[in-house]
Amino acid sequence: MNFFKVQAKFSAITLSISKHSLDPNDIFQRLWFLFKERFVKNELGQSGNNAFNMVLPQAFLIRQGRLSEAIHYEGPERSRFLTRRTQESIGQLTTIIFEGSPLRATTIENFDTSGHPRVLFYLNNSLPHTQSGYTERTHNILTALIDQGATVHAVTRLGYPLLVGKIPHHAVEKIDGVPYERIIPTVYPRSLQARDDEAVRQLVEVARRFKPTVLHTTTDYKNALIVSRAANILGIPWIYEVRGELESTWLSRFPVEEQELASQSDFYTLAHKQETNAMQMASAVISLSEVSKQAMIKRGVAASKIHVVPNAVDESLIGKTYDKHEIRKELGLPDITIIGSITSVVGYEGLDDLLRATALLPDVTCLIVGDGTARPELENLANELGISDRVIFAGHQPNDTIWKWYATLDVFVLPRKDTKVTRVVTPIKALIAQALRIPIVASDLPALREITRNHEQYTPADNPTELATAITISLKNSSPSKTTTRTQTWTANATQLRSIYSP
Repeated sequence: MNFFKVQAKFSAITLSISKHSLDPNDIFQRLWFLFKERFVKNELGQSGNNAFNMVLPQAFLIRQGRLSEAIHYEGPERSRFLTRRTQESIGQLTTIIFEGSPLRATTIENFDTSGHPRVLFYLNNSLPHTQSGYTERTHNILTALIDQGATVHAVTRLGYPLLVGKIPHHAVEKIDGVPYERIIPTVYPRSLQARDDEAVRQLVEVARRFKPTVLHTTTDYKNALIVSRAANILGIPWIYEVRGELESTWLSRFPVEEQELASQSDFYTLAHKQETNAMQMASAVISLSEVSKQAMIKRGVAASKIHVVPNAVDESLIGKTYDKHEIRKELGLPDITIIGSITSVVGYEGLDDLLRATALLPDVTCLIVGDGTARPELENLANELGISDRVIFAGHQPNDTIWKWYATLDVFVLPRKDTKVTRVVTPIKALIAQALRIPIVASDLPALREITRNHEQYTPADNPTELATAITISLKNSSPSKTTTRTQTWTANATQLRSIYSP
Protein backbone atom coordinates (compact mmCIF):
# COMPACT_ATOMS: atom_id res chain seq x y z
CA MET A 1 0.00 0.00 0.00
CA ASN A 2 1.24 3.49 -0.90
CA PHE A 3 0.85 5.21 2.48
CA PHE A 4 1.84 8.61 1.08
CA LYS A 5 -0.94 8.40 -1.49
CA VAL A 6 -3.45 7.46 1.23
CA GLN A 7 -2.28 10.42 3.32
CA ALA A 8 -2.49 12.67 0.26
CA LYS A 9 -6.10 11.61 -0.35
CA PHE A 10 -6.98 12.36 3.27
CA SER A 11 -5.20 15.70 2.99
CA ALA A 12 -7.17 16.40 -0.19
CA ILE A 13 -10.39 16.08 1.78
CA THR A 14 -9.27 18.46 4.52
CA LEU A 15 -7.83 20.86 1.95
CA SER A 16 -11.10 20.81 0.03
CA ILE A 17 -13.02 21.72 3.16
CA SER A 18 -10.54 24.42 4.13
CA LYS A 19 -9.92 25.88 0.68
CA HIS A 20 -13.21 25.56 -1.15
CA SER A 21 -15.38 26.44 1.80
CA LEU A 22 -13.16 29.09 3.31
CA ASP A 23 -11.05 30.66 0.56
CA PRO A 24 -12.55 34.07 -0.35
CA ASN A 25 -11.33 33.92 -3.91
CA ASP A 26 -13.00 30.55 -4.40
CA ILE A 27 -16.18 31.77 -2.70
CA PHE A 28 -16.15 34.78 -4.94
CA GLN A 29 -15.73 32.73 -8.10
CA ARG A 30 -18.51 30.29 -7.25
CA LEU A 31 -20.96 32.96 -6.15
CA TRP A 32 -20.08 35.22 -9.04
CA PHE A 33 -20.94 32.58 -11.63
CA LEU A 34 -24.01 31.51 -9.66
CA PHE A 35 -25.45 35.02 -9.57
CA LYS A 36 -24.37 35.97 -13.05
CA GLU A 37 -25.70 32.88 -14.80
CA ARG A 38 -28.80 32.16 -12.73
CA PHE A 39 -30.02 34.76 -10.27
CA VAL A 40 -28.79 37.86 -12.10
CA LYS A 41 -30.11 37.03 -15.55
CA ASN A 42 -33.26 35.20 -14.61
CA GLU A 43 -34.55 37.24 -11.69
CA LEU A 44 -32.88 40.62 -11.39
CA GLY A 45 -32.62 41.37 -15.08
CA GLN A 46 -29.55 43.50 -14.38
CA SER A 47 -26.01 43.46 -15.64
CA GLY A 48 -23.67 41.07 -13.80
CA ASN A 49 -21.46 43.69 -12.14
CA ASN A 50 -24.34 45.83 -10.87
CA ALA A 51 -26.22 42.84 -9.48
CA PHE A 52 -23.12 41.38 -7.89
CA ASN A 53 -22.34 44.72 -6.27
CA MET A 54 -25.86 44.75 -4.85
CA VAL A 55 -25.88 41.15 -3.58
CA LEU A 56 -22.29 40.75 -2.32
CA PRO A 57 -20.81 44.24 -2.00
CA GLN A 58 -18.01 43.19 0.37
CA ALA A 59 -16.69 40.53 -2.01
CA PHE A 60 -17.07 43.01 -4.87
CA LEU A 61 -14.84 45.47 -3.00
CA ILE A 62 -12.22 42.74 -2.53
CA ARG A 63 -12.34 41.95 -6.24
CA GLN A 64 -11.73 45.63 -6.95
CA GLY A 65 -8.68 45.64 -4.65
CA ARG A 66 -10.39 48.01 -2.22
CA LEU A 67 -9.30 46.05 0.83
CA SER A 68 -9.68 48.73 3.51
CA GLU A 69 -13.22 49.47 2.39
CA ALA A 70 -14.03 45.76 2.46
CA ILE A 71 -12.77 45.42 6.04
CA HIS A 72 -14.79 48.41 7.25
CA TYR A 73 -17.94 47.55 5.31
CA GLU A 74 -20.90 47.59 7.72
CA GLY A 75 -23.83 46.58 5.52
CA PRO A 76 -26.23 43.73 6.31
CA GLU A 77 -24.33 41.40 3.97
CA ARG A 78 -21.07 41.80 5.93
CA SER A 79 -19.18 38.51 6.24
CA ARG A 80 -17.00 37.91 9.28
CA PHE A 81 -14.99 35.42 7.30
CA LEU A 82 -14.33 37.77 4.38
CA THR A 83 -13.38 40.49 6.86
CA ARG A 84 -10.91 38.22 8.66
CA ARG A 85 -9.43 36.82 5.45
CA THR A 86 -8.98 40.29 3.99
CA GLN A 87 -7.15 41.34 7.15
CA GLU A 88 -4.91 38.28 6.76
CA SER A 89 -4.23 39.17 3.11
CA ILE A 90 -3.20 42.68 4.11
CA GLY A 91 -0.95 41.05 6.70
CA GLN A 92 0.85 39.09 3.96
CA LEU A 93 1.16 42.23 1.87
CA THR A 94 2.81 44.14 4.71
CA THR A 95 4.86 41.45 6.49
CA ILE A 96 8.61 42.04 6.60
CA ILE A 97 10.64 40.07 4.06
CA PHE A 98 14.00 39.01 5.53
CA GLU A 99 17.14 40.31 3.85
CA GLY A 100 19.23 37.61 2.22
CA SER A 101 22.81 37.01 3.27
CA PRO A 102 25.56 37.44 0.66
CA LEU A 103 25.93 34.60 -1.81
CA ARG A 104 28.29 31.84 -0.61
CA ALA A 105 27.64 32.94 2.99
CA THR A 106 26.84 29.43 4.19
CA THR A 107 26.94 29.45 7.99
CA ILE A 108 25.02 26.37 9.06
CA GLU A 109 27.30 23.64 10.28
CA ASN A 110 27.82 20.71 7.90
CA PHE A 111 26.25 22.48 4.91
CA ASP A 112 27.99 21.73 1.62
CA THR A 113 30.85 24.14 0.86
CA SER A 114 32.65 22.01 -1.74
CA GLY A 115 32.34 24.63 -4.46
CA HIS A 116 29.59 22.78 -6.33
CA PRO A 117 26.25 24.53 -5.75
CA ARG A 118 23.47 22.64 -4.01
CA VAL A 119 20.31 24.51 -4.88
CA LEU A 120 16.94 24.07 -3.21
CA PHE A 121 14.09 25.48 -5.31
CA TYR A 122 10.71 26.53 -3.90
CA LEU A 123 8.13 26.53 -6.70
CA ASN A 124 4.49 27.40 -7.36
CA ASN A 125 3.90 24.26 -9.40
CA SER A 126 5.71 21.70 -11.54
CA LEU A 127 5.53 18.86 -14.00
CA PRO A 128 3.77 16.48 -14.37
CA HIS A 129 0.71 18.04 -12.74
CA THR A 130 0.96 21.45 -14.41
CA GLN A 131 2.19 22.07 -17.95
CA SER A 132 2.87 25.73 -18.68
CA GLY A 133 5.62 28.14 -19.65
CA TYR A 134 6.45 28.40 -15.94
CA THR A 135 6.96 24.66 -15.45
CA GLU A 136 8.76 24.32 -18.80
CA ARG A 137 11.31 26.98 -17.83
CA THR A 138 11.77 25.47 -14.37
CA HIS A 139 12.27 21.93 -15.60
CA ASN A 140 14.68 22.90 -18.36
CA ILE A 141 16.76 24.96 -15.93
CA LEU A 142 16.88 22.13 -13.39
CA THR A 143 17.86 19.47 -15.94
CA ALA A 144 20.54 21.74 -17.42
CA LEU A 145 21.96 22.43 -13.95
CA ILE A 146 22.12 18.71 -13.21
CA ASP A 147 23.90 18.13 -16.53
CA GLN A 148 26.54 20.65 -15.43
CA GLY A 149 27.21 18.96 -12.10
CA ALA A 150 25.02 20.99 -9.76
CA THR A 151 22.88 19.19 -7.19
CA VAL A 152 19.29 20.39 -7.22
CA HIS A 153 16.13 19.60 -5.31
CA ALA A 154 12.71 21.18 -5.88
CA VAL A 155 9.92 21.70 -3.35
CA THR A 156 6.47 22.80 -4.49
CA ARG A 157 4.26 25.11 -2.44
CA LEU A 158 2.26 23.85 0.50
CA GLY A 159 -0.64 21.67 -0.61
CA TYR A 160 0.37 21.38 -4.27
CA PRO A 161 -0.71 19.50 -6.40
CA LEU A 162 -3.84 18.91 -4.32
CA LEU A 163 -4.58 22.62 -4.80
CA VAL A 164 -5.10 21.96 -8.52
CA GLY A 165 -7.09 18.77 -8.02
CA LYS A 166 -4.23 16.29 -8.56
CA ILE A 167 -3.08 13.61 -6.12
CA PRO A 168 0.68 12.87 -6.10
CA HIS A 169 1.76 9.23 -6.05
CA HIS A 170 4.88 9.79 -3.96
CA ALA A 171 6.32 12.39 -1.60
CA VAL A 172 9.14 12.91 -4.11
CA GLU A 173 8.28 12.55 -7.79
CA LYS A 174 11.26 12.27 -10.15
CA ILE A 175 10.84 13.66 -13.65
CA ASP A 176 13.82 13.21 -15.99
CA GLY A 177 16.04 12.84 -12.95
CA VAL A 178 14.73 16.02 -11.28
CA PRO A 179 13.29 15.41 -7.78
CA TYR A 180 10.10 17.36 -7.03
CA GLU A 181 9.13 17.07 -3.37
CA ARG A 182 5.53 17.66 -2.28
CA ILE A 183 4.87 19.18 1.13
CA ILE A 184 1.39 17.97 1.98
CA PRO A 185 0.09 18.72 5.50
CA THR A 186 -2.20 16.15 7.07
CA VAL A 187 -4.63 18.96 7.84
CA TYR A 188 -4.52 22.04 5.63
CA PRO A 189 -4.24 25.12 7.90
CA ARG A 190 -7.23 27.46 7.85
CA SER A 191 -5.49 30.81 8.28
CA LEU A 192 -2.99 32.31 5.84
CA GLN A 193 -0.46 32.86 8.63
CA ALA A 194 -0.73 29.23 9.75
CA ARG A 195 -0.20 28.11 6.15
CA ASP A 196 2.92 30.24 5.82
CA ASP A 197 4.23 28.94 9.16
CA GLU A 198 3.70 25.34 8.06
CA ALA A 199 5.34 25.98 4.68
CA VAL A 200 8.40 27.51 6.38
CA ARG A 201 8.61 24.62 8.86
CA GLN A 202 8.49 21.98 6.14
CA LEU A 203 10.87 23.85 3.83
CA VAL A 204 13.44 24.16 6.64
CA GLU A 205 13.00 20.46 7.39
CA VAL A 206 13.73 19.57 3.76
CA ALA A 207 16.71 21.95 3.73
CA ARG A 208 18.29 20.41 6.83
CA ARG A 209 18.11 17.07 5.05
CA PHE A 210 19.28 18.29 1.61
CA LYS A 211 21.90 20.77 2.91
CA PRO A 212 21.66 23.46 0.19
CA THR A 213 24.10 26.30 -0.36
CA VAL A 214 21.33 28.59 -1.61
CA LEU A 215 17.52 28.79 -1.80
CA HIS A 216 15.96 29.83 -5.11
CA THR A 217 12.32 30.86 -5.53
CA THR A 218 10.15 32.60 -8.10
CA THR A 219 7.51 35.29 -7.98
CA ASP A 220 5.30 36.21 -6.26
CA TYR A 221 5.85 37.86 -2.85
CA LYS A 222 4.09 35.01 -1.01
CA ASN A 223 6.97 32.73 -2.01
CA ALA A 224 9.47 35.39 -0.95
CA LEU A 225 7.87 35.58 2.51
CA ILE A 226 8.34 31.84 3.02
CA VAL A 227 11.78 31.45 1.48
CA SER A 228 13.28 34.53 3.15
CA ARG A 229 12.15 33.25 6.56
CA ALA A 230 13.57 29.81 5.85
CA ALA A 231 16.87 31.27 4.60
CA ASN A 232 17.10 33.44 7.72
CA ILE A 233 16.63 30.38 9.94
CA LEU A 234 19.19 28.38 7.95
CA GLY A 235 21.71 31.18 7.56
CA ILE A 236 22.05 30.85 3.77
CA PRO A 237 21.36 33.20 0.82
CA TRP A 238 18.14 33.25 -1.18
CA ILE A 239 17.48 34.23 -4.78
CA TYR A 240 14.30 35.79 -6.17
CA GLU A 241 13.49 35.04 -9.80
CA VAL A 242 11.00 37.53 -11.21
CA ARG A 243 8.95 35.79 -13.88
CA GLY A 244 6.13 38.30 -13.97
CA GLU A 245 4.59 41.32 -12.30
CA LEU A 246 1.78 40.20 -10.00
CA GLU A 247 0.16 43.61 -9.72
CA SER A 248 0.36 44.28 -13.46
CA THR A 249 -1.17 40.90 -14.30
CA TRP A 250 -3.97 41.61 -11.81
CA LEU A 251 -4.50 45.04 -13.36
CA SER A 252 -4.69 43.61 -16.89
CA ARG A 253 -7.88 41.72 -15.94
CA PHE A 254 -9.82 44.96 -15.67
CA PRO A 255 -11.34 46.71 -18.69
CA VAL A 256 -9.00 49.42 -19.98
CA GLU A 257 -11.31 52.19 -18.79
CA GLU A 258 -11.18 50.83 -15.20
CA GLN A 259 -7.42 50.25 -14.95
CA GLU A 260 -6.46 53.76 -13.85
CA LEU A 261 -8.79 53.55 -10.85
CA ALA A 262 -7.71 49.97 -10.06
CA SER A 263 -4.05 51.06 -10.06
CA GLN A 264 -4.87 53.30 -7.08
CA SER A 265 -6.41 50.45 -5.06
CA ASP A 266 -5.05 49.04 -1.81
CA PHE A 267 -4.16 45.72 -3.41
CA TYR A 268 -2.26 47.18 -6.36
CA THR A 269 -0.35 49.63 -4.17
CA LEU A 270 0.55 47.08 -1.48
CA ALA A 271 1.39 44.30 -3.96
CA HIS A 272 3.68 46.62 -5.93
CA LYS A 273 5.48 47.63 -2.74
CA GLN A 274 5.81 44.06 -1.44
CA GLU A 275 7.14 42.78 -4.77
CA THR A 276 9.70 45.59 -4.68
CA ASN A 277 10.61 44.62 -1.10
CA ALA A 278 11.19 41.03 -2.22
CA MET A 279 13.54 42.15 -4.98
CA GLN A 280 15.45 44.48 -2.68
CA MET A 281 15.81 41.96 0.15
CA ALA A 282 16.93 38.96 -1.93
CA SER A 283 20.62 38.10 -2.12
CA ALA A 284 20.29 38.29 -5.90
CA VAL A 285 17.48 38.87 -8.37
CA ILE A 286 16.98 37.09 -11.67
CA SER A 287 15.22 38.87 -14.51
CA LEU A 288 14.00 37.31 -17.74
CA SER A 289 14.85 40.31 -19.92
CA GLU A 290 16.66 43.65 -20.10
CA VAL A 291 13.26 45.34 -20.29
CA SER A 292 12.30 43.71 -17.00
CA LYS A 293 15.67 44.61 -15.46
CA GLN A 294 15.17 48.28 -16.28
CA ALA A 295 11.71 48.15 -14.69
CA MET A 296 13.29 46.73 -11.52
CA ILE A 297 15.90 49.48 -11.44
CA LYS A 298 13.09 52.04 -11.63
CA ARG A 299 11.59 50.37 -8.56
CA GLY A 300 14.81 51.08 -6.69
CA VAL A 301 16.48 47.67 -6.98
CA ALA A 302 20.27 47.88 -7.24
CA ALA A 303 21.39 47.11 -10.79
CA SER A 304 24.41 45.20 -9.46
CA LYS A 305 22.23 42.48 -7.93
CA ILE A 306 20.04 41.91 -11.02
CA HIS A 307 21.07 39.14 -13.44
CA VAL A 308 19.30 38.63 -16.78
CA VAL A 309 18.72 34.93 -17.43
CA PRO A 310 16.44 34.92 -20.47
CA ASN A 311 13.97 32.36 -21.66
CA ALA A 312 15.59 29.82 -23.94
CA VAL A 313 15.13 26.72 -26.05
CA ASP A 314 16.52 23.23 -26.12
CA GLU A 315 19.52 23.01 -28.42
CA SER A 316 17.95 20.05 -30.23
CA LEU A 317 15.29 22.37 -31.70
CA ILE A 318 17.71 24.85 -33.25
CA GLY A 319 17.83 24.21 -36.98
CA LYS A 320 15.76 21.03 -36.62
CA THR A 321 14.74 19.55 -39.99
CA TYR A 322 11.16 18.40 -40.51
CA ASP A 323 8.50 17.89 -43.17
CA LYS A 324 5.63 20.31 -42.50
CA HIS A 325 3.22 18.37 -44.71
CA GLU A 326 3.94 15.04 -43.04
CA ILE A 327 3.53 16.55 -39.57
CA ARG A 328 0.18 18.07 -40.54
CA LYS A 329 -0.92 14.65 -41.75
CA GLU A 330 0.27 13.04 -38.51
CA LEU A 331 -1.67 15.56 -36.40
CA GLY A 332 -4.80 15.36 -38.53
CA LEU A 333 -4.57 18.93 -39.81
CA PRO A 334 -5.45 20.06 -43.35
CA ASP A 335 -2.51 20.77 -45.65
CA ILE A 336 -3.46 24.38 -46.36
CA THR A 337 -2.26 27.83 -45.27
CA ILE A 338 -2.23 27.81 -41.47
CA ILE A 339 -1.41 30.66 -39.12
CA GLY A 340 -1.79 30.58 -35.37
CA SER A 341 -0.36 30.56 -31.90
CA ILE A 342 0.66 28.09 -29.19
CA THR A 343 -0.17 29.84 -25.94
CA SER A 344 -2.16 30.14 -22.75
CA VAL A 345 -5.64 31.12 -23.86
CA VAL A 346 -6.10 34.23 -21.74
CA GLY A 347 -7.19 37.78 -22.47
CA TYR A 348 -3.83 39.58 -22.62
CA GLU A 349 -2.56 37.21 -25.34
CA GLY A 350 -4.80 39.07 -27.82
CA LEU A 351 -6.24 36.00 -29.51
CA ASP A 352 -9.47 37.90 -30.17
CA ASP A 353 -7.44 40.19 -32.43
CA LEU A 354 -6.01 37.12 -34.15
CA LEU A 355 -9.53 35.84 -34.87
CA ARG A 356 -10.64 39.23 -36.19
CA ALA A 357 -7.57 39.30 -38.43
CA THR A 358 -8.40 35.78 -39.63
CA ALA A 359 -11.87 37.01 -40.63
CA LEU A 360 -10.12 39.43 -43.00
CA LEU A 361 -8.06 36.62 -44.56
CA PRO A 362 -10.52 34.27 -46.32
CA ASP A 363 -7.87 31.81 -47.54
CA VAL A 364 -6.28 31.26 -44.14
CA THR A 365 -7.01 28.77 -41.34
CA CYS A 366 -6.20 29.74 -37.76
CA LEU A 367 -4.80 27.20 -35.28
CA ILE A 368 -4.85 27.91 -31.54
CA VAL A 369 -3.05 25.37 -29.37
CA GLY A 370 -3.52 25.69 -25.62
CA ASP A 371 -6.26 26.24 -23.12
CA GLY A 372 -7.41 28.85 -20.66
CA THR A 373 -10.20 31.02 -19.34
CA ALA A 374 -10.72 32.95 -22.58
CA ARG A 375 -11.44 29.92 -24.76
CA PRO A 376 -15.28 29.96 -24.46
CA GLU A 377 -15.36 33.65 -25.41
CA LEU A 378 -13.07 33.02 -28.37
CA GLU A 379 -15.19 30.11 -29.59
CA ASN A 380 -18.25 32.37 -29.43
CA LEU A 381 -16.36 35.12 -31.27
CA ALA A 382 -15.37 32.70 -34.04
CA ASN A 383 -19.06 31.85 -34.47
CA GLU A 384 -20.06 35.52 -34.50
CA LEU A 385 -17.42 36.29 -37.13
CA GLY A 386 -18.56 33.36 -39.26
CA ILE A 387 -15.13 31.72 -39.28
CA SER A 388 -15.67 28.75 -36.96
CA ASP A 389 -14.98 26.44 -39.93
CA ARG A 390 -11.55 28.09 -40.33
CA VAL A 391 -10.51 28.11 -36.68
CA ILE A 392 -9.07 25.04 -34.97
CA PHE A 393 -8.95 24.97 -31.17
CA ALA A 394 -6.53 22.11 -30.51
CA GLY A 395 -6.55 22.49 -26.72
CA HIS A 396 -3.68 21.54 -24.46
CA GLN A 397 -0.97 19.31 -25.98
CA PRO A 398 1.88 17.34 -24.34
CA ASN A 399 5.23 19.10 -23.98
CA ASP A 400 7.18 16.34 -25.71
CA THR A 401 5.29 16.80 -28.99
CA ILE A 402 4.46 20.52 -28.79
CA TRP A 403 7.19 21.40 -31.30
CA LYS A 404 5.22 19.56 -33.98
CA TRP A 405 2.30 21.96 -33.55
CA TYR A 406 4.67 24.87 -34.12
CA ALA A 407 6.00 23.09 -37.20
CA THR A 408 2.55 23.01 -38.83
CA LEU A 409 2.35 26.81 -39.01
CA ASP A 410 3.17 29.01 -41.98
CA VAL A 411 3.23 32.05 -39.69
CA PHE A 412 3.43 32.13 -35.90
CA VAL A 413 1.42 35.03 -34.46
CA LEU A 414 2.06 36.80 -31.14
CA PRO A 415 -0.84 39.30 -30.97
CA ARG A 416 -0.41 40.31 -27.32
CA LYS A 417 -2.36 43.25 -25.94
CA ASP A 418 -0.48 46.39 -24.96
CA THR A 419 -0.48 46.20 -21.15
CA LYS A 420 2.04 46.84 -18.39
CA VAL A 421 2.73 43.13 -18.02
CA THR A 422 3.06 42.31 -21.74
CA ARG A 423 5.48 45.19 -22.25
CA VAL A 424 7.86 43.55 -19.76
CA VAL A 425 7.34 39.75 -19.78
CA THR A 426 9.05 37.73 -22.53
CA PRO A 427 7.44 34.46 -23.74
CA ILE A 428 9.29 31.21 -24.47
CA LYS A 429 7.02 30.46 -27.44
CA ALA A 430 8.67 33.05 -29.69
CA LEU A 431 12.04 31.32 -29.30
CA ILE A 432 10.63 27.92 -30.22
CA ALA A 433 9.11 29.36 -33.39
CA GLN A 434 12.42 31.01 -34.27
CA ALA A 435 14.37 27.82 -33.59
CA LEU A 436 12.11 26.01 -36.06
CA ARG A 437 12.56 28.87 -38.59
CA ILE A 438 8.88 29.84 -38.62
CA PRO A 439 8.18 33.50 -39.57
CA ILE A 440 6.71 35.51 -36.70
CA VAL A 441 4.26 38.40 -36.67
CA ALA A 442 4.19 40.02 -33.23
CA SER A 443 2.69 43.01 -31.46
CA ASP A 444 5.17 45.86 -31.36
CA LEU A 445 6.00 45.63 -27.65
CA PRO A 446 9.42 46.02 -25.98
CA ALA A 447 9.45 42.50 -24.51
CA LEU A 448 8.54 40.90 -27.84
CA ARG A 449 11.16 42.89 -29.75
CA GLU A 450 13.78 41.85 -27.20
CA ILE A 451 12.94 38.15 -27.19
CA THR A 452 12.89 38.01 -31.03
CA ARG A 453 15.93 40.33 -31.32
CA ASN A 454 14.17 42.63 -33.81
CA HIS A 455 14.36 39.93 -36.50
CA GLU A 456 10.60 39.55 -37.10
CA GLN A 457 7.65 41.55 -38.36
CA TYR A 458 5.90 43.82 -35.85
CA THR A 459 2.50 45.43 -35.88
CA PRO A 460 0.62 47.80 -33.53
CA ALA A 461 -1.11 45.93 -30.71
CA ASP A 462 -4.92 45.81 -30.55
CA ASN A 463 -5.28 46.39 -34.30
CA PRO A 464 -6.70 43.38 -36.23
CA THR A 465 -6.56 45.19 -39.58
CA GLU A 466 -2.85 45.94 -39.28
CA LEU A 467 -2.30 42.42 -37.99
CA ALA A 468 -4.01 40.92 -41.05
CA THR A 469 -1.85 43.07 -43.33
CA ALA A 470 1.34 41.97 -41.58
CA ILE A 471 0.32 38.30 -41.80
CA THR A 472 -0.36 38.69 -45.53
CA ILE A 473 3.07 40.23 -46.09
CA SER A 474 4.74 37.48 -44.07
CA LEU A 475 2.94 34.76 -46.04
CA LYS A 476 4.02 36.33 -49.34
CA ASN A 477 7.63 36.70 -48.25
CA SER A 478 7.70 33.19 -46.78
CA SER A 479 11.25 33.78 -45.55
CA PRO A 480 12.30 31.63 -42.59
CA SER A 481 12.75 33.21 -39.19
CA LYS A 482 16.25 33.92 -37.97
CA THR A 483 17.61 30.89 -36.14
CA THR A 484 17.85 31.36 -32.39
CA THR A 485 21.44 32.02 -31.38
CA ARG A 486 23.40 29.51 -29.34
CA THR A 487 23.39 31.80 -26.32
CA GLN A 488 19.61 31.43 -25.94
CA THR A 489 19.76 27.84 -24.73
CA TRP A 490 19.07 26.25 -21.36
CA THR A 491 22.66 25.03 -21.25
CA ALA A 492 23.92 28.61 -21.49
CA ASN A 493 21.45 29.66 -18.79
CA ALA A 494 22.65 26.91 -16.46
CA THR A 495 26.24 28.08 -16.90
CA GLN A 496 25.20 31.60 -15.97
CA LEU A 497 23.19 30.43 -12.95
CA ARG A 498 26.14 28.45 -11.61
CA SER A 499 28.21 31.64 -11.66
CA ILE A 500 25.45 33.43 -9.74
CA TYR A 501 25.17 30.67 -7.13
CA SER A 502 28.95 30.54 -6.65
CA PRO A 503 30.42 33.98 -7.48
